[in-house]
Amino acid sequence: MRRWSLKVKVGVYAALLTMAALIAGAAVMMLTLYFYQLSELDEELHGDASELVWDLKNFRDGPNDPRELLSVKFIPVDMREDYLVIEGPEGQILYQSSNLKGALLGGALGRTQTIKVAGHSARVGAWRVDPYVVRIGARLNVIQRFLKDLGIGFATALPAVGLVVFFGGLWLGRRAVSPVAKLSAAAERISANNPMERLPQPAARDEIAKLTEVLNRSFDRLQDSYEIATRFSADASHQLKTPVAILRAGLDHLSRATDLSEAQSAEVSMLRQQTRRLTSLIEDLLLLAQADAGRMFLEKEDLDLKILIQAASDDLQALVEGKEITVEEDLPDSLPVNVDRRLVSMVLQNLVENAAKYTSPGGIVRIAGFQEPEWLVVRISNTGKDIPEEDREHIFERFRRGSSVGGDVRGYGLGLNIAKELLRAHGGELRLNDSEAGWIEFEFRLPVG
Repeated sequence: MRRWSLKVKVGVYAALLTMAALIAGAAVMMLTLYFYQLSELDEELHGDASELVWDLKNFRDGPNDPRELLSVKFIPVDMREDYLVIEGPEGQILYQSSNLKGALLGGALGRTQTIKVAGHSARVGAWRVDPYVVRIGARLNVIQRFLKDLGIGFATALPAVGLVVFFGGLWLGRRAVSPVAKLSAAAERISANNPMERLPQPAARDEIAKLTEVLNRSFDRLQDSYEIATRFSADASHQLKTPVAILRAGLDHLSRATDLSEAQSAEVSMLRQQTRRLTSLIEDLLLLAQADAGRMFLEKEDLDLKILIQAASDDLQALVEGKEITVEEDLPDSLPVNVDRRLVSMVLQNLVENAAKYTSPGGIVRIAGFQEPEWLVVRISNTGKDIPEEDREHIFERFRRGSSVGGDVRGYGLGLNIAKELLRAHGGELRLNDSEAGWIEFEFRLPVG
């Protein structure tokens, strides 16, 4: 039930609750009817005992001596099916019905009880109606049959009632959840590309309307914070470009000086290398800031992606030179697509650099591409250590490096995130596939249209 929708849960809970209420109500009603019918039967037995003695006293050929044995002719016809014992003044038995089959009807005078008589449940009472003591009982089969039929009726009707209540609860749940579903659909439209979108305010002033107001205020605060962070990132990256460019130009000029010692030349070379890394990081941050702000401009053109893949493969060959890494390609004759050449080249560059970093000497990097009806698919896989499960969910986050990555592997944890953002700007996607042990496979998709 954990994965069921809310409206289905409402229907199921309503049906279960109704069925439980019906079962409890039926049990209480059947008990009430049972004791009510026993009470009526007790009154009827008492009345029959009084009427029997009255008949004995007033019967034309009735006994003159209350100690005289009684025959069946003194018993009314409608009482001959009952269990009956008539005792005289001294407790002697004057009459005993044949259906007792030798059984005795005990019990205190003036009280009734339910006992087994000749293998059947019976209601038995004893009363003193001078000069006799009458013990009389009746079988409970009629009451028991009525309660059994009533129970069968309830059991038969219960599934039908449950179905009616379930579908009624489903309908009510759909009506109740409808405003929440509309809010969810509206919330899906709120994104970095559409930050001004807000949830529609319901006409009714109820809890849903209050929740909508709270969420809209939260979105306002989030938008303000997002815009501040985006502006800061873009401005900081942009402002850093100029001083770093000046620093890089100065170091380039200094490296050409002829009066530097060998140690000084090595120091300048190291500074130039770090400056290039800093320049690359600033450009990456500026690119991400543009993507976050939704201001990334795509210069799309029709081209053959196979050419870009082969160029990236050539770069990969240079990156893995000396590591005895085999580069394999599995590409069709052409992969026509309409994309921004520069940005998709960056995606391929990031992915092949990632493969070169994490492939051990003697390993394999495989690049494959193919076309589906709606997508153009490229897979870049390499042999290497399996990515731990706890890292797979966060591998595309910014500045996130896997827990198994050694300190000798250079990087800032931005490459995969940049690739994902650039593909998202094209309407595509990047994902880490499940692959066989010892292989790591990334797949990106671009829409064909």
